[in-house]
Amino acid sequence: MIDYAIQDSGQASTTSGGITELVLTHNAPEQTQLLLPMIAHLSRTQNNRWVTWISPGPVDRQLLERYGVDSRAIRLIHAPESADSRWILWEALAKGNSHTVIASPGALNEREMKQLEAAAMQGQCQALLLRIRR
Repeated sequence: MIDYAIQDSGQASTTSGGITELVLTHNAPEQTQLLLPMIAHLSRTQNNRWVTWISPGPVDRQLLERYGVDSRAIRLIHAPESADSRWILWEALAKGNSHTVIASPGALNEREMKQLEAAAMQGQCQALLLRIRR
């Protein structure tokens, strides 16, 4: 669950953490048109915390900028899908220097999901987990 508080600027601010899952269709090019505007919006919502994207492959910064992503507010981490990438995701959530962490961690069991939820709460961060439907 995520709680919002309205600041003087009129923008919502995350006051607690949580996890949102987005299920994407395998190899559908229109998903970029869905995902990148969301990331662009997230990159402009808070000036003092990152959007961290843990990606299994390289991400083209020029493509991000074409969609309006503030490249100064996004931290890209290239980590192939593995147990190590889940540890990186946990660390990024728990540290508290990102307001949103985006990752594709693969299938998670109940214990792993609870660990990520606890890390998100600790870092007062929102996780956006991308799942691929095959």
